[in-house]
Amino acid sequence: MPIEGHISFIARLKRTLKKSRLVYQAFNGLHSKASLEETISEITLLSPRISTHQGIRLNILVPSVQTEHVFGGITTALKFFEQLADENDVKRRIISLNAPVYTADLKRLPGYQIVKPADDTEAMRQILSTNDFENNTIPVWRNDFFISTIWWSEYILEEIITWQTEAYRQNPKKHLYFIQDFEPYFYPWSSRYLMALSTYEKNYPTIAVFNSRQLRDYFHLNGLSFTDEFHFEPILNNQLAAYLDTGAFYQKKKQILIYGRPNTPRNAIELIIEALRLWVAQVPDSTDWTVLSVGEKHQDVQFSNACTLHSLGKLPLEEYAKLMMESYAGISLMVSPHPSYPPLEMSTFGVKTITNRFANKNLSSFNDNIISLQHCTAQSIASELVQLCERYDGTGIPGVNPAYLRDAADEFTGIINEISSLLVTDRSGGSS
Repeated sequence: MPIEGHISFIARLKRTLKKSRLVYQAFNGLHSKASLEETISEITLLSPRISTHQGIRLNILVPSVQTEHVFGGITTALKFFEQLADENDVKRRIISLNAPVYTADLKRLPGYQIVKPADDTEAMRQILSTNDFENNTIPVWRNDFFISTIWWSEYILEEIITWQTEAYRQNPKKHLYFIQDFEPYFYPWSSRYLMALSTYEKNYPTIAVFNSRQLRDYFHLNGLSFTDEFHFEPILNNQLAAYLDTGAFYQKKKQILIYGRPNTPRNAIELIIEALRLWVAQVPDSTDWTVLSVGEKHQDVQFSNACTLHSLGKLPLEEYAKLMMESYAGISLMVSPHPSYPPLEMSTFGVKTITNRFANKNLSSFNDNIISLQHCTAQSIASELVQLCERYDGTGIPGVNPAYLRDAADEFTGIINEISSLLVTDRSGGSS
């Protein structure tokens, strides 16, 4: 049954039950017992142990390296990690906190070998998972440096750095917090909200690396800052850039592309579906249009006039690039101060892209293909889409933003060297 069919059925059921007070009370009683979450599932307790190795190693804590879990955020963090390790010519270790690591995952991580938490090896490139072990420890070197990439990795890291400081009788080492969103908002008014927020209020030395100036400025607007701060701006992925012809007039189909991830509330797919439902009612030839969803696989959505939102899920970059080249209009929302990659990518490939503003975030000046809504409602999205469809002429011009189209190798240019100089001062392992 399509999504809207399920919603309709539940609504009718509730109306029917309300007609009988006893039946309705019995129905509610089935759901009256509160479920108790006794642990925060993301938190993996890591117990460090002493190591005799004296070298310097850079570590990064990520939720997973499995292909189906790796979207833009983890990819960007790993790219930064590799460049920082290369610049300092140090050993490196990837720690997967919430998912096992399989041999197939190493295809995207050339040169890495899987090690067990019990191992204490000086291998140049190693990766381990803490997901499948209990009552075990991991070796932490005197000169291990760490990068956290999500709130719970930073939460876990506090204990590791405290232990490292005491075990080796040295000053706390600076570590890096790679921040790509304001994560407390993922969990409104809850335990996780407080825990995520606490990672922005640490007292020990932290080097914050923000994904975009807009995100950094949002932290400042909320009175949050760190010992040292850097930011970088998003750049078009090299694999996508290989398909982009900035001088082209792309031939565009009557095709609308949306970024739909139902399990990621900040992408607001429900609002997009409501907008599409209004658009269908206002456009007589809506059945002539193909409407596609990418990002995460979900049920197709059937609208009242046989127009359907088809879900393609996560696509290989080649297919994604070709889809953007042929799509005329797009909708990609991000309820967050982070700019988000899909609206930047779509608009660059000539897709007339509707997105939303948030606090200090406004993408309207990014390129001429961006439509950034201040008042983002189903009706305002639908109205913009109706106007776009009325202006359809079968062509699209790539949106050229020179800063976004610079070589991806330069994404972290200017901050890698400065961050390295801060870490060098911590290499001596001096006594506290």
